[in-house]
Amino acid sequence: MRYLPTISRQDVMTFSVFVVVSFIFWIVQSGYEKNDVTREVTLSIENMPSGAVFTTRVPNTIRVTLYDSNVRLIGNGASSRFRRLTVDFNRYADVAGNFRISGAELTSLLKNELPSSTQITAMSPSLIDARYALTEGKKVPVRLRADLMTRGNFRDFAPVIEPDSVLVHAPNSILDTLTCIYTEPVRRFDLRDTLQVRLGMDLGLGVKATPDSVLLTVPVVEYVGKVLRGVPVQVEGMPAGCRMVLFPRRVDVHCLVNMAHYNNINASDVRVTVSYDSLRIDPDRPFLPLQVQSILPECELYNLKPSVQQVEYSIEKR
Repeated sequence: MRYLPTISRQDVMTFSVFVVVSFIFWIVQSGYEKNDVTREVTLSIENMPSGAVFTTRVPNTIRVTLYDSNVRLIGNGASSRFRRLTVDFNRYADVAGNFRISGAELTSLLKNELPSSTQITAMSPSLIDARYALTEGKKVPVRLRADLMTRGNFRDFAPVIEPDSVLVHAPNSILDTLTCIYTEPVRRFDLRDTLQVRLGMDLGLGVKATPDSVLLTVPVVEYVGKVLRGVPVQVEGMPAGCRMVLFPRRVDVHCLVNMAHYNNINASDVRVTVSYDSLRIDPDRPFLPLQVQSILPECELYNLKPSVQQVEYSIEKR
């Protein structure tokens, strides 16, 4: 019979310490190895006049490749200072409508946010070269671009845009033909509650809007079925000296009502009528059609249907 060697607790602890020390040594060695990494830096332009718009594209971000030890590169990635580069518009703009930051200047601005040991080995774009224009501006209405749909017994009502107009700055050749600004498209196909969302605007190159976003509110209401019992039928246009007797004199009205106001809506909120004038066209007709309408706003109840579509009548002279 063969016996396995016995491993003591001290052997296990010695091996564990060796593994931990080796791991720490590897981490330290890896941290001081040099490497390349690419970061995206947001470009922010401050102190831009309210009436100034860029007529050529200015990048939103700059891709910068850095070379340094892994420890430094990790620190650069975590630093909030290097995530955004802010430049002064007035420093790089001239009166001729040029906005230019040379490659050397751009590199210098970025290096100001980095440790001295970190090198910039690549940059895209390599410089900023754009054109701008100064305009007086024009106030134009905002138009919604939306595709909205509700489900079941939910209904949506007229959308509200706040503000409903914005001040637009653009070259005069654009302003002269501009009649409105459209929002970014919004699509919702299963609305079950009031929609409220902030939308940007679909602006072309060289166009700036103030404010640059609007608040869209789309009211959505849930409806439930209700029967309004015993609504009296009224006669319209009856000549003096005559009386019209109806059969039946009262009808039920089936409708969909705003769920939030279900208990407050009753038979007095609808009006059921027949018109004597319909007999002028066809005096021998045996029935009169019913007309039903709500005296409340449509958002409270709709889809009104009487329990019968027409009633019998007789005319009595007084």
